[in-house]
Amino acid sequence: MNQHIPHEGKDKLLEPIIIPSTATKRALYKQSLKEIQMRIKDVDSLVSRMATIVSVLRSNLSYYFWCGFYFAEEKELIIGPYQGSTACAHISYDGVCGTAAKNKKTLIVPNVHDFPGHIACDERSNSEIVVPFIGEQNMVIAVLDIDSTVFSAFDEVDKECLEQLIIPVLREGS
Repeated sequence: MNQHIPHEGKDKLLEPIIIPSTATKRALYKQSLKEIQMRIKDVDSLVSRMATIVSVLRSNLSYYFWCGFYFAEEKELIIGPYQGSTACAHISYDGVCGTAAKNKKTLIVPNVHDFPGHIACDERSNSEIVVPFIGEQNMVIAVLDIDSTVFSAFDEVDKECLEQLIIPVLREGS
C-alpha cells in the first residue's frame, strides 16, 4: 500500500533553494490568496478549488517541492489534486498526514526522516507541513500536504498563512 517507487532518472541534486524571510513569505501568501480568489470566483467545486490552490501555491512559493491534498477516508487517506512528483495514491494514518488528520492540528516536521512512521512518497522530500481541512461536525475532510527538499523549510508563518488565508478559501463555495 505505501510502497515507495524510486524516481529513476531524476537528478537528486536540486538547485539550492532559499527560504524567504518572514515578510517575504507573508507577501507571497497574500499574493497567492489574491490569485486563488480571482481564479476560483464563482467556482463551487471543492476539487476545482483544491486544484487551483495547489497549482498557485506551488508556482508562487519556490521552496515548495510537492503540494497537494489527501482526502480523509475511513481507513486511509486518498490522493486528491496535487502538483509535484508522483504521489502515493493512498496512505495510512501512520505518517505525517495521518497524524495531522487524527489530531486535527497542523503539523510542521523540520526533518521527515526523523518522524516515526513517515511515509516517503519521494525520497527527495526533507521537511513537511500538513494542514487539516475540517468541515461541519468537526470532521476532517482532507489535509493539505506540502513538502520541501530543504530541511526546516516551514515555520509558524507558513502555518498561520495556510490556516488563516488559504484553507478558508475551500469553504467559500459551500
